[in-house]
Amino acid sequence: MYLRTTPLQKYAVAAGVVLIAFLLRYSLYGTLDHRLPFAFFLPATIIAAWFGGLGPGLLAAVAGLLLGDYFFLPKHVSGDAMTEPERTAIGLYAMNCVLIVILFWRLHMRLNDLNDQLRRAKGSS
Repeated sequence: MYLRTTPLQKYAVAAGVVLIAFLLRYSLYGTLDHRLPFAFFLPATIIAAWFGGLGPGLLAAVAGLLLGDYFFLPKHVSGDAMTEPERTAIGLYAMNCVLIVILFWRLHMRLNDLNDQLRRAKGSS
């Protein structure tokens, strides 16, 4: 049996790890400038999806994307196209986040199924 948590706890963890990732990345801004805008948000998404499942994982992924884009990618003039490295960074981040969130969501579903089977087995004996 695994730890049961409330939705509030799951989303609080997601928000917390994104905040920590943002603060760590922001503290290195002078060193990294516009390089690796999403590097710290990927582990935050992993932790949020592992701990909370689909919703918190998606929250962390989207929050990381928005924060990384706004704070750590070069500013854009309205109407200008993004550069190839920027599009690549956003695409890779999004692709990895989707994969992470889906895999952990499936893991959570499987754990819930197994937990239900265990409860039914204990109830019938």
